Amino acid sequence: MKKKIALILLIVLIVVSAFGLYKYIVFTRNYATSNAVFVKSDSLTYLSFNLPGKIEKIYVKEGDEVKKGELLSKLDTKKLELQKQSLINSITSLSEKIKATVIQKEKLNSDINDNISLIKENIEKLKKTIKAKKHGIKAEEYRLEKLKNDFLRFKNLYKKNKISKEKYESVKTAYLALSEKIKADKKILSSMQNDLNILNIKLKIAKNSFKDVKRLEKVIASMKENKRALLQNLKVIEKNIKDSFIYAPFDGKIAKKFASSKEVVGAGKKVLSIVNPNDLYVLDLLEETKMKGIKPGCRVKIHIDALDKDFDGYVSKILPASAATFALVPRDISSGEFTKLAQRFYVRIKFKKVPKGVLVGMSGEVEIRRSEK
Repeated sequence: MKKKIALILLIVLIVVSAFGLYKYIVFTRNYATSNAVFVKSDSLTYLSFNLPGKIEKIYVKEGDEVKKGELLSKLDTKKLELQKQSLINSITSLSEKIKATVIQKEKLNSDINDNISLIKENIEKLKKTIKAKKHGIKAEEYRLEKLKNDFLRFKNLYKKNKISKEKYESVKTAYLALSEKIKADKKILSSMQNDLNILNIKLKIAKNSFKDVKRLEKVIASMKENKRALLQNLKVIEKNIKDSFIYAPFDGKIAKKFASSKEVVGAGKKVLSIVNPNDLYVLDLLEETKMKGIKPGCRVKIHIDALDKDFDGYVSKILPASAATFALVPRDISSGEFTKLAQRFYVRIKFKKVPKGVLVGMSGEVEIRRSEK
């Protein structure tokens, strides 16, 4: 009886083992399993300031949900704000000086042009007067020549007692008066010539005054160049102020704080990291011996150890190179010494619906349904 029971148990054990082996063979043929599984995110972003400084405040804690554009942290910008205000004051003051100097230059230029126009007008008037005076003197000299002839003729006649003394004196007086008048007009003409020379000198001096206009133009150009330099410095300060604030680049959660308020940090030093929970995926390092039938679209059951739960997913991508390809110290097989090892390939797996509670860095296991095609 005991032998029969033992035989039955042995047969049952063999059948169960055979069935289990069958199921395992069928399972391994249809599924690829792996426990080299980690939760990753392409949106894990490290945030830092682009310039060194003292952190005035960090407004978030690890695990806080944030919205895109939300202020997360800022540096102490008091010194930068003072520099900015000082530059603005300098630019404003310099702009007023430029404006005043431009007005001064334009007024000087206008006054010089008006003065030159007035001098030229006076020169033209005086030239016409001189010309008229010359014509007048020439006509008087012609008359004087006739009077001189009459005077000499009348003088001879008077000596011979052929004309009265009154008539002689009358001609003599007219002759002498015209002579004096011509002398006086010549003095006036000489004075006019002197005045003309003086006006020409004044015209030359007035034209030389344009040098002052040129000097003011150079002063204005220099001040404008200084203003451009100040504006450039202001842009740098404003950029530094802008870079003193960290805003959330997208909706997500604060993954980690690397610094604290009042801490002095260098440019580029990590302050916060942020991740988008909706961008989570599973990265599986699958052995090459299990790659048969694995392709994008294959259904996947994802088990997260920390949550002890299973989730549905699918293969989204298979990277075209093995993990060893990117090793910092690749294997050296140039000597001919070679030990064959199963290589692992990166298989990216997407959740059909990203579950709550899954965090970047969690590990687990996956079962990938092989494609029949």
